[in-house]
Amino acid sequence: MPDQQSELLNNLLDRIARLEAAASKPRGKTNMSGAARYLGRSDEWLRRQHALGRGPKRSRAGTRNWLYDYADLDEYVAEGTAA
Repeated sequence: MPDQQSELLNNLLDRIARLEAAASKPRGKTNMSGAARYLGRSDEWLRRQHALGRGPKRSRAGTRNWLYDYADLDEYVAEGTAA
C-alpha cells in the first residue's frame, strides 16, 4: 500500500510540474485590436489612452502598427488602470 501511495504522489507531482511549465510559457504578442479586445475595450479607447500618455506598454511594429505583449496587458489590468 505505501508503494502505491508514493507512486500516486510522484505521478501527481509530475503532472503539477508539467502544468506549471505550460502555464509559465510566454503567450506572445497581439496587435491593437487584440489588445483592446483582451482588455474588454474598443480600439478607439486604447488609441485615446495612448494619446493621453496612458495605456499599457507597447512596441512599434513597422511604421503604423503597434504590438502589445500579453504580460504587459496583464500588468496593466493588475495595476487597476484599465477601468
